[in-house]
Amino acid sequence: MKCCIIWLLLCVLAETAPAQITQDATKQIRIYEDDDYFNLWGRGTDRAYSNGSAIGYSYMKKKPSVFLDKWILPQAGPNAINVFSWQVMQVTMTPNDIAATTYQPDDFYYAGGLFVSHGLTSYNPDRKRSFHAEFLLGVMGPWALSKEGQTLVHHVINYQPPKGWSNQLPNAPLLNYNFTCEAMLWNPAKSLEVIGGGTARLGLMVNSVTASLYIRYGLINPYFGHRDLASATHRKFQLYIMARPQLNFVAYNALLQGGLFSSTDSQLAAQKAEQRTHMRMLVAGIDYGVGIVIKRTTIRYTQRSATEWMAGTRKHSVGNFTFLIPISRKGAVHHPPVL
Repeated sequence: MKCCIIWLLLCVLAETAPAQITQDATKQIRIYEDDDYFNLWGRGTDRAYSNGSAIGYSYMKKKPSVFLDKWILPQAGPNAINVFSWQVMQVTMTPNDIAATTYQPDDFYYAGGLFVSHGLTSYNPDRKRSFHAEFLLGVMGPWALSKEGQTLVHHVINYQPPKGWSNQLPNAPLLNYNFTCEAMLWNPAKSLEVIGGGTARLGLMVNSVTASLYIRYGLINPYFGHRDLASATHRKFQLYIMARPQLNFVAYNALLQGGLFSSTDSQLAAQKAEQRTHMRMLVAGIDYGVGIVIKRTTIRYTQRSATEWMAGTRKHSVGNFTFLIPISRKGAVHHPPVL
């Protein structure tokens, strides 16, 4: 327990949420959809962080890493199980009244981001810990095409067209490095895991620190995997509930405040002069949901609720569907434990 507490404290100095490893799938497609219209309690909205859509590819390498992967994507140990990933994601932020054409000084800006990320999730099943590191590169503003994406979707579903995108935050580059670590804190039974974690984000998109606690209960395989593949994948059907309370300290968020060089944009300068809200630096939240795993395919729904990001805009909730689809598998390999 002492070692776990030390690891948790180190993690806090490190907001991504790595998932349980699917150890017998060497290649997977990941489909990820955030939308605030998804809501378990029937209270869907279309404001604030309105949508995030992503598609990714994860894989296990047969050869050692070189160049950037070797130097900036750390492994959790010499015999860790390493899962690399590439992902493309678009995010959309809007104020509450999308029918208004004028700037709304007491609400969110219209903002969009489009970026690609490359990362490594490294699992150490012996010490029951993991590292997740990623770097992302992209753009925000009109270049991100969030206006076109939201307008198209609303047209297809015959919903209120957004009319205020002329007020969106200006173009700017996005570059970030994010690091997460997790460590097992309590594992009294095979059906229950309590994992402590923390994340640090640094760059032109978000500067923040997050501490979290992940609780998972049900029919599950080990979150951090196992040195023996048969033990790691003995359950072919998994069903579990999970919760992740978290506390975020945010020093900067480009999609809430404007990105690099935004101070030279005359429209944004005029908007800031009228603005009657500001970004909250301390945000508390909880993610909760259910996951189903059938052999190597995962379907997960998560409801993500948080206190207000901008003063006076109220708490907000976003639903998420994540699908992990295997496109290859790994044969059984047995290793002696490494202490």
